[in-house]
Amino acid sequence: MQWFDGFTHTHRFKLVPPTNGDFITNVKYNSRHQCNSMIEKVRKTGAFDDICFGQKQDPCQSLFRKAMSTYHVAQKSRDLRGLEDINVGVTLHDHIPGMPTARNEEEGSPGAKSLWLKSDNSWLQEIDASTLEPVGVADQQKLHPELKGNLSGAHMRTDPITGDYFNFNLELGPKPTYRIFKVSASTGKTTILATLKGIRAAYLHSFIITEKYLILCIFSAYYAKGGAKILWTKNLVDAIDFDSHEKTKWLVIDRYHGKGLVAVFESDPFFAFHCVNAWDEPSSGEEDKGRTDVTLDICTYENLDILKRFWYSNMKSTSPSALNYAGENATRARTSLHRYRLPGIGNSTVSSTSGKPTGQAKLIFAAPKADSMDLPTFNPTLACKPTRYIYGVTDCGNSVFFDGLTKFDTLTRTAKKRIQHAQSPGEPIFVADPKEGGEEDEGVLLSVVLDGVGGRSHLLCLDAKTFEEVGRAEMESPVGFGFHGHFVGGK
Repeated sequence: MQWFDGFTHTHRFKLVPPTNGDFITNVKYNSRHQCNSMIEKVRKTGAFDDICFGQKQDPCQSLFRKAMSTYHVAQKSRDLRGLEDINVGVTLHDHIPGMPTARNEEEGSPGAKSLWLKSDNSWLQEIDASTLEPVGVADQQKLHPELKGNLSGAHMRTDPITGDYFNFNLELGPKPTYRIFKVSASTGKTTILATLKGIRAAYLHSFIITEKYLILCIFSAYYAKGGAKILWTKNLVDAIDFDSHEKTKWLVIDRYHGKGLVAVFESDPFFAFHCVNAWDEPSSGEEDKGRTDVTLDICTYENLDILKRFWYSNMKSTSPSALNYAGENATRARTSLHRYRLPGIGNSTVSSTSGKPTGQAKLIFAAPKADSMDLPTFNPTLACKPTRYIYGVTDCGNSVFFDGLTKFDTLTRTAKKRIQHAQSPGEPIFVADPKEGGEEDEGVLLSVVLDGVGGRSHLLCLDAKTFEEVGRAEMESPVGFGFHGHFVGGK
């Protein structure tokens, strides 16, 4: 089994402010599986026929059975998916413009009526924001008929001012096609910003947004044979090859003027799950007058070892194979925060099929692995603006999993860490101080932490500036490790 293939289970923590002179914030908790039909089917049949992320299939299966089961999955009508017969729980979003909702406008909890679950495919699942019950299923073709590819970014991007929604859709095949699209928050209309061919199909978990551009970073992690190998492996991990000789490509797409692809940069090869933040700045050189530089932060890996590390056999501390990813052996599967600059972006359309870069991405700094993080976050009020502080989970080698939280200062290039013995934190969620004019790191971090000694989890609240504990809400049971969370403010 692979960590990424767990059945979707959403957890909800409702923070109720103190009243009547009480100084204690109450925390209410509820959770729910979103794919009960799928779970029940697996229980009854012992089989899982869908393509998954990393689950290895029975090597004794015949080629005929593999081909037939894959054909069955591929031909299943998208409209026939049941509300709980889909497994898409990687990211959560409180609004996706243009997507038909199954909810009545007057229903739901304050701050959000529905939540949308998203994964690395084109499916989306709508759930009730309070009960977490599935209420709708859709795919990206509901937004636009040309979005017919099966893969997409788990991390959609939203314009922090307009609320417009952005993502890409990847259609596999001998000639893979990337379609980058925008959904207007005001009209619900979907526009294809660029259709890119002549680029190898790669596994992309996220992408980059600035005020002017969308940027796809095509990591050196390619689907073998244009994705055809997935039909044999029935999982993505075994169908991805890392090409250490192939440069990483940065594809810059214009957001506003219909120019499509306006620049292609190259850098040394690496792999990544998560881009952090990015922003535009005027180019400084006289010869680059009128052009734009983009600065961005990204959590990089040397190769694909991180994908293999997340097989359960390598995550269990009692497993012999876990030693391959413990101590010094874990270094190759640890992340390094990189800051890049893409200089001199112009306004003219360039070809995606020429194979020629328009420039080289410049590495500004690479943070030490000991100070770096994944599952990164920052003050969300600074989306598409210069960011100094980045938070995330860190791996200091104290366990076979993430073992601490870190705050990295990109100005001084130093890190502040919180590491507690036998405690494994989940992704930190930054909740900014609502007062205006505050400093960038004024706010709190929320993280669900597993106490390995007590066998229970708790919701931890840290002061984002001092990194000191503000409080915690103890639970009576453990919460399974998930991926990403989302904070929805009440009204």
